[in-house]
Formats: sequence, C-alpha cells, structure tokens
Amino acid sequence: MNYCSRCIWLMVCLGLCFGINCVAAEPNTWRAGVAKVSITPTDPVWMAGYASRNGPSEGTLTELFARAAVLTDGDGHRVVMLTLELIEITDSLREAILKIAQSHHSLKPHELLLNVSHTHGGPMISAKTVADWGIDAGWGSRAESYANDIVKKVDHIIGEAIAKQEPVTISYSHARCGFAMNRRLRTDSGFRLSPNPDGNVDHAVPVLRIETIDNRLLGIIFGYACHNTALGDTRQLHGDYAGFAQEKLESDHRGTVALFLTGCGGDQDPSPRRHLEDARLNGLALASAVEAALSTTKITLPAYLTTSLETIPLAFSPLPARDELTARANSPDGYVSRHARMILDKWPNPADQPADYQYPVQVLTIGQQVLLVALGGEPVVDYSLRLKRELAPQGKSVWVAGYSNLVNAYIPTRRVLEEGGYEGTEAIIYQSLPTPFSLDTEERIVASVLRQVQAIPK
Repeated sequence: MNYCSRCIWLMVCLGLCFGINCVAAEPNTWRAGVAKVSITPTDPVWMAGYASRNGPSEGTLTELFARAAVLTDGDGHRVVMLTLELIEITDSLREAILKIAQSHHSLKPHELLLNVSHTHGGPMISAKTVADWGIDAGWGSRAESYANDIVKKVDHIIGEAIAKQEPVTISYSHARCGFAMNRRLRTDSGFRLSPNPDGNVDHAVPVLRIETIDNRLLGIIFGYACHNTALGDTRQLHGDYAGFAQEKLESDHRGTVALFLTGCGGDQDPSPRRHLEDARLNGLALASAVEAALSTTKITLPAYLTTSLETIPLAFSPLPARDELTARANSPDGYVSRHARMILDKWPNPADQPADYQYPVQVLTIGQQVLLVALGGEPVVDYSLRLKRELAPQGKSVWVAGYSNLVNAYIPTRRVLEEGGYEGTEAIIYQSLPTPFSLDTEERIVASVLRQVQAIPK
C-alpha cells in the first residue's frame, strides 16, 4: 500500500469511527432496536385461563411471540420493553428474567418493563398453577421446562434488540377503539361476570411510533385496556385479539415489530367474544385504530427518558375463621377445597396472618411528554381513569398499562372490593391468594405513582 493509499484508508477509518461516536453521543438523538422470537410450544401443554378445558393443547391456531424494544436517549438512559404472549408473569419467571437482564445486559430492574398480553390461549408456565388447578403433576414439569425455554429466548432477543440499535425518531399519537366492555353487572345476587354497557371503560389506544432516520417504520408500541378473551376455551394455542392485531400490523408494515402493552383491563371483556371470527374482527379493529393513530397529528418526542420502579406492600384482609376454612376444605368444589387446604397448611394457627404482597409500580417519562405508568397484576379500569385524571395537571400524555412486571392477581379498587364479585373477592381461589386485598390497596398504589412522578427531574 503506497503513502497516498494509506492516508485515504486512515481517513476512511477515522471517519467511520468518528461518525459512529458522534451518533452515539448526539444528545438530541434517540437510538432504538427491536426484535421478536416465537415462543410457541413445540409439544402439547396444559393451557391457561379457562377451567373448563379438560385436556392439553391440540395444535396451534396462531404463533405466540416474545417481542423486545430498547429505547436509549441522548444521555444513554435506556429502557427495554419486553412483551410476552402469556397469561401471567410469575415470581419465578420475573426473577429469572431480571437475573439474565442484569448479568448479560447490565439492565437494572427499573430499566426493564415486562408486560403480558394475558391471552387465554397460551400455556401454563408454573408447576404451582398446575397443582392449584388439580391437574396431573406431569404437566407441571412441562410448564416449568417451557418457562425455562422462554428465559433463554428472552435473553436472546434483549441482546439482539440492544445490538441492533440505530438512530431513530420517536413520536406519540393516539386513537380510540370501541370493543372493550365492562363486565361487572349488578344483579339481585351481587355483581356477576356479564356485559355492562353502562360500566366504566377506557377506549384509548396510545401509540409510540419508532422511525429510522431514512423514514423506515422500525417499531410500533401500542396499548388497549381489555382482557384477551375474544376466543373461548378452544384447545388450540393462540394470541387472541391482540395476537391478530400485531400480526396485521406487522404484515402491513414489513420489517416492523409491533408490541402490545395490555392496559387496565381487569374488568373489561371484548364484545363480541367467544368465536374465532370475534377474535379476528376485534384484532382488526384494534389494528385499524393503531393505523388511525399513525395517520393523525403526531407529537415528536425529544430524546429524554426517565425510569423508576417501586415495590410496595399490599396488605391482605384477615384470614377466615378456622371452622369456616375447615368447612371449605370439605367442599365438593375442587378449587374451593384446594384453596382452603392451602390456607390451613400455610397458616395453621388462628393468629397467623399472611405477609404483605410485594407489588411493582413503574413509571417512565418518554420524551418529557409521555408519562407511562406500568402496574402489576390485573388492575381494573378505574386505575387508568383515576391516574389519567390525577396526573392531568402534569401536562403530559398519560398512558397506563396493567399486566406488568408481576402478574398473578386481580388488583381491585376500593369500590370493587366493597362490591365484591369476581375481580374483588371470588378470583382469589384461582390465583392462590389467601384472602382479598385490604381496602387501602388503591390508595397505596396511587400514592406510589404520585410519589415517583413528583421525583422526576424537572
């Protein structure tokens, strides 16, 4: 190589390095990367969500996916949003994912937002759930093995999304979608699971658009507050309406990864529901709402990100009297009897009281304009409505997600606890909680959100 060639080669190398460093250090530029992987079981599994199923899965209607998006602001602050087409996030799954996120990718817990679609067409992922539902223990081993495979795949796509980061613009817009309906209906015998057209709903569809500097749509992050129960107790694996919505968006925008963040849909069901066509049409309606949001005036977000996470204690109400538990333990209803025996085994003494439930509350600020609150469990829609109302003075667009970071319990408000019904008191036997939460649950959660919002740097 002659002198002139060496000079040119050196200048090119320096130019490339300089360009890369300038992009990485540019204070006003977002960087983002996305990835997805199939998490569809390859063997039959016991499916989650419907007690009426009497056998394992029989094939696949739609693939199930894990999807990841990493957002990094101009100062290097980052968050990884990880969505899973599963019904729950158990303690063990969360801890396993947090461990690999920290050890393999240097992510702190507040830099990782986990969210499940809560599809009732996916597999059980815990041997404990299998046992609590009275299913043969062999299916519990399969559930644990499947959960271990998920962790490995999550490790891969987090690393892939981080490695594929490139300069992007991020914008926010929103639309509406109308198929969610409140499912708490007042009757003479109390609140029942039934469509209530006069009940509270949140039909907002918030959307983040991630676009490369050459105007290629890289990622879509969108939300909606509704149970993924449009399709009934079929034994074919599927992602329900949210799966169909993501499939439609990714088909129409080739190369794009679409992540669905489930909202506060604890007391919301799709309407209509129960049939495959219902799930498809609801998914199409949601995808159309996302397209409408993409077409409306958007707010371009500056490259600014904050993340915070609190784990707060939620108290349980007192345990029932011993004689009542003994009577329940002899109930012909297997769920009732197993639940009562669980309490008697864990808390055998009359003075025993369960330890507080450790509940995650996460708050993100994206571009100074979007305030994203991520609540654990299955919060009823009143949490979204109240937080949007109370945070309105902040002058930001408020997005409230449920089903985040730890998902194995309904999260009722004080009103729902006092009214009773499935989300307030009855579902605890299926989710293995000892008793309903105490009446101050709502105030503890809202206080945590407000505390974190107030700590955001101005």
